[in-house]
Amino acid sequence: MIIETFYRTSVKALIKHSEGKILLSKEENGMWELLGGGLDHGETPQTGLVREVQEETGLKVHSIAIQPSYYVTFPVVERNYYAANVIFEAKIDNLDFTPSDECIDLQYFSPEEILEREDMYNNVKMLAKLIIESQS
Repeated sequence: MIIETFYRTSVKALIKHSEGKILLSKEENGMWELLGGGLDHGETPQTGLVREVQEETGLKVHSIAIQPSYYVTFPVVERNYYAANVIFEAKIDNLDFTPSDECIDLQYFSPEEILEREDMYNNVKMLAKLIIESQS
């Protein structure tokens, strides 16, 4: 049972391949996640996203949308709270990343591939469903 009454807010990067595939980061635990993370107090979403991507991968974000494209909320059962992802379209120049605990690999996946896999976090699957619904 989740008892906390707040949402942990994080900003996530929706980085798309020309074929519509979504860039995901493989964490040390084998799970795939969107790049990004929790906002620091007083930080703008764009500043937070640039910082988080830099911390996780060493990559530089050169373009971030002014408005988010998606917003998902979901329970994080193992940590006993709800999380909210504010998802912004963003661009990077290349995939020459520096591995870290939060990023041991980068790979593009189609929304359909995401839904078929067991090694995707729930927020990633929720985003994939929203993308597929918006294309119908």
